[in-house]
Amino acid sequence: MSRKKADIMLHPIRMRIIQELLKTPNQTVQHLINHLEDVPQATMYRHLKLLLNAGLIQVVETNKVRGTVEKIYAVVTDNLTISDEEIKETAPEEYLQYFMTYQANLLKEFERYVMSAEPQSYKEDGLGFWQATLHLSDEELLEFGEKVGRLIQEAVDKKPNENRRARTLATIMIPEAES
Repeated sequence: MSRKKADIMLHPIRMRIIQELLKTPNQTVQHLINHLEDVPQATMYRHLKLLLNAGLIQVVETNKVRGTVEKIYAVVTDNLTISDEEIKETAPEEYLQYFMTYQANLLKEFERYVMSAEPQSYKEDGLGFWQATLHLSDEELLEFGEKVGRLIQEAVDKKPNENRRARTLATIMIPEAES
């Protein structure tokens, strides 16, 4: 049975692996285990194999370490997009499940931060959530998406350093349901 890319990507542990590799590219299994402390080693290997087989991550380097081969993993960013064809073939209930998995991952990430930080640092750290209603034509929506996409890509392209802190920006665009 062939699994949909969304099924593979939108598993809570695999989402966290992908996010960790996006945040800090080129990591070993041990690095990933150290950053995702609640994921057992055997589970990590199983999920890495699924991500590798799906072409969502790749081995970018191998090193001999004490008689064993250490692999360095990175995300294949071009493969992270779900195709229009796969979206068209997804049942509404299945798509809703994908969205709930996405939300659950965000909720867990939000919880990890809030439970580890002092409330007075929320604003300074950039924590926030908001919602805005946009009234846009299809053409304006496309232009808006392109502008936001460029801004996000510009920020994503910044490399980690001692002055930069990783922050998650999650976006959801929900059209008004037709009556």
